[in-house]
Amino acid sequence: MSESLRVLIIEDSVLDAKVLVGLIQAGGYEVVNERVETAKQFTTALSNEAWDVVLADYNLPDFNGAEGLKLLQQSGRDIPFIMISGGIGEDLAVQIMKSGAHDYLMKGNLARLVPAVEREVREARDRTRHREAESALHAANEQMRIAREIQQRLFPKDAPDLAGYDLAGLTESAEETGGDYYDFIPMSGGDYGLVVGDVTGHGIGPALLMAETRAYLRILAADFDDISEILTRANRVLNEDTGAERFVTLLFVRLNPTAKTVRYASAGHPPALWLNRDGKLKKELKRTGIPLGVKPDTKYTVSEDLPLEQGDLLALMTDGVEESTAEDGELFGKERIVQALGSHQVESAAEIVAGLHEAGRSHEAANHQPDDFTTIVLKVD
Repeated sequence: MSESLRVLIIEDSVLDAKVLVGLIQAGGYEVVNERVETAKQFTTALSNEAWDVVLADYNLPDFNGAEGLKLLQQSGRDIPFIMISGGIGEDLAVQIMKSGAHDYLMKGNLARLVPAVEREVREARDRTRHREAESALHAANEQMRIAREIQQRLFPKDAPDLAGYDLAGLTESAEETGGDYYDFIPMSGGDYGLVVGDVTGHGIGPALLMAETRAYLRILAADFDDISEILTRANRVLNEDTGAERFVTLLFVRLNPTAKTVRYASAGHPPALWLNRDGKLKKELKRTGIPLGVKPDTKYTVSEDLPLEQGDLLALMTDGVEESTAEDGELFGKERIVQALGSHQVESAAEIVAGLHEAGRSHEAANHQPDDFTTIVLKVD
């Protein structure tokens, strides 16, 4: 089946217009065409049809090709404009090309007509595809920017001000939006839930699931004191929403500031690191269950109350920093995390978090951050 071309012809001669159409048809195309010979006819035709190419005689009784070119440019349409005339000088032909015409042909020598039309139509379509791709990219970037703004609003603006403690948290996404999450959730009796989570993947999808997880946990924490009950119910709902392709690792630590104790449950999340006042690793808060969303009937066990001592430091993290990889393939690893935390232990919780993230970035090849970094640090004064 022959390709169809829509050709708008500015020409006062019916015979000359038929010659142009016949040559294009002889080139193997079906031609849909319209002949116009006034400015009004031309602008009306431009509005009524999506043309592939305009072929324009230069001199007409009430119109000319130069005026047609200006009208086309004013319309904002990207349509190839090829001037065809029987007798204008070389200087005028150059001027026409500088004004924006895509090609110029003499009526007495139309051997280049079909190749010229094919070339210009092909290039115009390439330009259209490029504009569409740029527009789609711009739209996607704008969506990501909006998603990032929304996501940033979901993170705590400030850590709770608790007497006898220094508390800070930070998420730094590898992309515009990420799947990492942290929160400080008020609970009954003046307790606080310290939560870090990691949704598989990056981009808008994981960010939406992260927001959903945050909402579920806050609603459940308002109704239930038991961490096990909170995670068990959240898991059941997330399993219905996520399907098999996504899941959430999550660590929920309940801090009792008055009793100076913590208890926790971990849904398949990397261990939190507990350092003593000398910067030595004292304990790891290891997994107590599988990630959220994997199996609907999973129940999560909770640790016993664990006493905090003066000078202790508790760091809840996602896996981003630990899995930072050097050029030789060596992971940043747990030992370097302990060293980084210990080396900043005299500083504020916020400075400890920032120092840990910077250490992870510095270890990564080309100082690149391929994964989200999220950390909560609790210091006991």
